[in-house]
Amino acid sequence: MQKDKLGCLIIHGFGGGIYEIKPLADYLTENGYIVTCTKLKGHTGYGLDMKNANYKDWITSAEEDLIELIKKTNNIVIVGFSMGGLIAINIACKYNIKGIVTINTPIYYWNILRVLINIIDDFKNKKFNNIKRYIKAKKASPIISMLNFLLLLKITKTKLTNIECPFLITQAKDDDTVRLKSVNHIYNNISSKEKEIKFYEKGGHLILISRTKDRIIIDIEIFLKKLIKKYDLSIDN
Repeated sequence: MQKDKLGCLIIHGFGGGIYEIKPLADYLTENGYIVTCTKLKGHTGYGLDMKNANYKDWITSAEEDLIELIKKTNNIVIVGFSMGGLIAINIACKYNIKGIVTINTPIYYWNILRVLINIIDDFKNKKFNNIKRYIKAKKASPIISMLNFLLLLKITKTKLTNIECPFLITQAKDDDTVRLKSVNHIYNNISSKEKEIKFYEKGGHLILISRTKDRIIIDIEIFLKKLIKKYDLSIDN
């Protein structure tokens, strides 16, 4: 076990996959962190597979990876993208976690105005990337899966006050999936004394694969280095 190393469990979002978090995972791995990326059960891109997994399965997927990561180091930070942030909060209530990072994590979801702006921009620019993304998300997200997401969201809200570890909340202002008041809800309800918010003007929901990825990755690493200093850890660079 590399007891003095910082381990990072990174969890992707609802209906997505590891591609959403890969730039961050690659960067942290290259810079000496012990990194594990969770592949949530049912998240294969096919609606049928999503139907066969519920929110408890999603939490279990991450928890199993956390248990394996603990075998390498007891110093764990959980990074959750979108719904992955909700899962991070749930498993952090059960283990001694050194810190949490949420990236575009919803408490209040679907910014309808931003969705409409994106659709209008698609037609203006004759590039239909946003529209294609919405259609793809709809196909990969059966109603039963959406209901499970809502159940996960409901139980997570009740657990926010249990979180006492250092916490970094990151959020893109032009996110069409997460409403900005989600940030204040998380910040105001967690019990962490060390907590901070980082906003980004651009980046959209998939911020880690956007042009803003370098900025958010740097901010996350700054947070991680604060934890390394706080807990007197080391890292290979």
